[in-house]
Amino acid sequence: MKKIIFSTLAILSFFTLSQVNAADTCIQVIQPAINDSTKECKEFSTPCDVPTWWTKTDSCSTTDTQIIDKETPKKVINTNFEVKTFASCNDMKKVIKDYVKNNYNFFPSFPYYRWWPVMLEDALWSNLTTDSAVWWARINEVKSANTKEVAQNFSETNSQVENVDEPEIVKTDWKYIYYYNSKDQKIYITEAFPAINAKIVKKIALPTYFVDPKIFINWTKLTIIATKYSQKDYSYFWYNRDVKTVVIVYDMSDINNLKIDRFYQVDWSSIESRKIGNYVYIISKSNFQMPYWIYYWNTIKGFDESKFDKELNVEKTIPEKSDMTKTSDNSKKNVKLNWKTYDYNISTWNASDCSDIEYIMPDEETIKQNKFSPSIVTLSIIDTSDATKKVKTKLFFWDVSNIYMSEKNLYITSDMYTNEAYSCPAIMCFTTPCPQRCVSSVFPAGSNTIIHKIAINKDTTTYKSSTIVPWSPLNQYSMDEDSKWEFRILTSTYYPDRYTNLYILWNDLSLVWKLENIEKWEDYKSNRFIWDKLFLVTFKQIDPLFAIDLSDSTNPKILWELKMPWYSTYLHPYDENHLIGLWYATKENQWGWTQNDWVKVDLYDISDFKNPKITSSLKLWDNYSSADALNDPRLFVWDKSTKMLYLTATLYTSANDKDNLYRNSDIFQGTLALNIDSNTWIKEKARITNIDMTWLEEARQKECKQYANVVKPACVKVIGWWEYCPAGNTYVPTYCYEWSTTWEYLVNTIWNQNDNFILRNIFIDNNLYTISNNKIQINDIKDSYKQIWQIDLK
Repeated sequence: MKKIIFSTLAILSFFTLSQVNAADTCIQVIQPAINDSTKECKEFSTPCDVPTWWTKTDSCSTTDTQIIDKETPKKVINTNFEVKTFASCNDMKKVIKDYVKNNYNFFPSFPYYRWWPVMLEDALWSNLTTDSAVWWARINEVKSANTKEVAQNFSETNSQVENVDEPEIVKTDWKYIYYYNSKDQKIYITEAFPAINAKIVKKIALPTYFVDPKIFINWTKLTIIATKYSQKDYSYFWYNRDVKTVVIVYDMSDINNLKIDRFYQVDWSSIESRKIGNYVYIISKSNFQMPYWIYYWNTIKGFDESKFDKELNVEKTIPEKSDMTKTSDNSKKNVKLNWKTYDYNISTWNASDCSDIEYIMPDEETIKQNKFSPSIVTLSIIDTSDATKKVKTKLFFWDVSNIYMSEKNLYITSDMYTNEAYSCPAIMCFTTPCPQRCVSSVFPAGSNTIIHKIAINKDTTTYKSSTIVPWSPLNQYSMDEDSKWEFRILTSTYYPDRYTNLYILWNDLSLVWKLENIEKWEDYKSNRFIWDKLFLVTFKQIDPLFAIDLSDSTNPKILWELKMPWYSTYLHPYDENHLIGLWYATKENQWGWTQNDWVKVDLYDISDFKNPKITSSLKLWDNYSSADALNDPRLFVWDKSTKMLYLTATLYTSANDKDNLYRNSDIFQGTLALNIDSNTWIKEKARITNIDMTWLEEARQKECKQYANVVKPACVKVIGWWEYCPAGNTYVPTYCYEWSTTWEYLVNTIWNQNDNFILRNIFIDNNLYTISNNKIQINDIKDSYKQIWQIDLK
């Protein structure tokens, strides 16, 4: 009997010990530990984060590497942002009602008036019976000649991820250039190769209420994406149908006879888009908005639920979409123009059922602490290869601030502002991993970032996971997915302290490792993930370029820090051993503030990853100069085969006038052709401009004639023995001085040349095409970039 009792106690003891070990492994508390080799002491978010070569300890008496607020928050917030699905429309209505009530209860002093988003033109498609209704398909046609020549090398949009195309206003398929011209709001299709045949082939006129159109091409398909504003007012209390995303797909199999494959539109503004193969992915968003709180609240009776229930129709809050597809079924053809029926079917319906909408709605306490504000986000997926297939849509009841897309996954981030620091709740876990995957045990006051991961397989989407990380990413380049499907994200804060953090997350977005407090008091300016390396630029006065080794994701290491003045906003891989950096030089102005000065291009040798070197550097003028790719990496045009970089830039030369520090004596606006050879120096090969200088001096002479007879008014004596000097116009601009130049006149009148500014560069074999609103200029790369042709865009 004693043996039986002893065995039972042993089993119970073992089971209890297993529970304790499991809990110790996963409990969400800060665990101090000491590095066995370096004796460094730091705090880890959980005991399971402590590496095997570290020894756990009770506290770190002197070392503190945790950058987030250490003060224990007054309340523990449930930060589990796992996505749920509405059970029904009634369930969706209840969630929205609770959200409105909770927002009022927590923030009664905020008199919000917000529209609820709804579709705009329900009857648009049924009324397509006149020529005036086909604004979306107006085409001006010019005949073109065919050619048997094929280009061997041509430029593509500089996208962040290989095989994931990004939208732009210009694309080329080597034979044609497709360009959206904002001056006359037309998409020009020009035959570009060979240059001797260059001419306008088509012009597609877009309506004036299309905003920020972007394009994709896929050999015989042209896709146009824009945000459209209605010319009518469809809004009323709770609903607004005035804005939507528009997508038009053209079949270009016969370039002389373009045909519309698809016309699609869905409620709300277009935020971002990507293309993988034949599939285009478009994200549209509308802010979640509620009416005046006083409308549903009586100071005596409180919230008027019956009024709310009567006026809120949840089905109408779901975005609607209209889709025009090709059909051979006569019974489905419903597009008629000039009494003729065409082979199209137009249908309008909700973008989703209530029960298919995935949403995030934290508990009341989280809403209270974080002012959580959801949106309705629509992901539309279009198969451009099949004009008969309906557009697939997926709805999410959350927000969107940035996106990152790989070939397999879409990551959507959203901001969550916090007035106070809050902690992740401690959870006793008996399974691994814990269901509560907190990246940090304490989240700071300010903006934190929610990350949602969605698996993509052609037009099929599967929600995978969500998590939250401290602070906010800079842009899409702050995020990356490696070959092991691990997700890396850089975040930063600017108040009250400044620092940068790196978080590495598993496939399910649970934490692998984090590297925090990188270069405290420095601003995060740019970065680039390249394979298993991270290059990071921060800035205060001296600019550190960091190299961080990510080959072991459980132990990322800062390998080196290269300090130099100024800062970079874009880094580009040259090859496996070199890195190109675009930089802003800075200076201190008369008020003591740091401001941008001129532009610099650097090449770094990173072959010895522990001993980087600047192999060459090129300064590009001064006094507030800029290159467009510093702000928009899609404009970084790099020809790897010829080692040529083409940048659109505006460069100034200072007049060194002590009385006027902002005076410039020269300006260049156009394209810089830079040769970047790792074996030699960076060399400027040419400057190309689309501005016609022919009549510039004549215009200056004419302009300055009006100042020829300017005389300073004479002073006169006035009774009372005082002198009166009448006001007079004695100002003469400096570009009219005899010792001034034509170029200073151009500096002061440059915006008159706005439509001649080079906006984009395209190369096709040995020709460079510089594109402005007025013309496409063709330059022979092998003949010192001599102009050989131009296409007037009119």
